[in-house]
Amino acid sequence: MMHLIKEIKEVNNFELLLLFNNNEIRKVNLEPKLIEWTTSPQSKFGQLLNLSFFKTIRLDSEMETVVWDNGIDLCPNVLYEMSQSS
Repeated sequence: MMHLIKEIKEVNNFELLLLFNNNEIRKVNLEPKLIEWTTSPQSKFGQLLNLSFFKTIRLDSEMETVVWDNGIDLCPNVLYEMSQSS
């Protein structure tokens, strides 16, 4: 099953509360992965470690996932696998 994001319910620090297309609400903490994915000072993922920038997250209703203005979007299936039931 392809998991898609229908709504961002809450953004608390680097944690997201997401509503998926199967009506599950799940929580995911992205901070550890963002640190892992930031391989260089020029990495766009590093920008997401700035909490103010991180909170500019929005739902792309066409792709049905989360996106930021710097071009980063995350696969909803990956987010589902990283998350826990809330």
